[in-house]
Amino acid sequence: MLFGYQPCATRDARVFGPTAREFVADRFVGEEGSKLLQYVYWSNGRETESPSVGNKQCPGKNFVVLVGRLLLVELFLRYDTFTAEVGTELLGTKVTFTGVTKATSGPATQ
Repeated sequence: MLFGYQPCATRDARVFGPTAREFVADRFVGEEGSKLLQYVYWSNGRETESPSVGNKQCPGKNFVVLVGRLLLVELFLRYDTFTAEVGTELLGTKVTFTGVTKATSGPATQ
């Protein structure tokens, strides 16, 4: 949801090193992380390219990322704690929220 989810393309140890098959929250952060974005594909092109007639990427790809970020912000503003079950599926990890506790302070409570 937060970026072009391509589990096969983003698990190449030649590119992402020994932690290629692990979730690394800050993998794409900073100068070194920005260089790795060229190996992430979204739709028909690299994450670092803009949508065009030639590569036929989704014109709303940046909007999808924005909405995903806003969703996360809203969740953290409205709820203080989360409980979840973590498991695995065919393509990777599965997280199911099983409970939330409403925020007791902050903008969402006013």
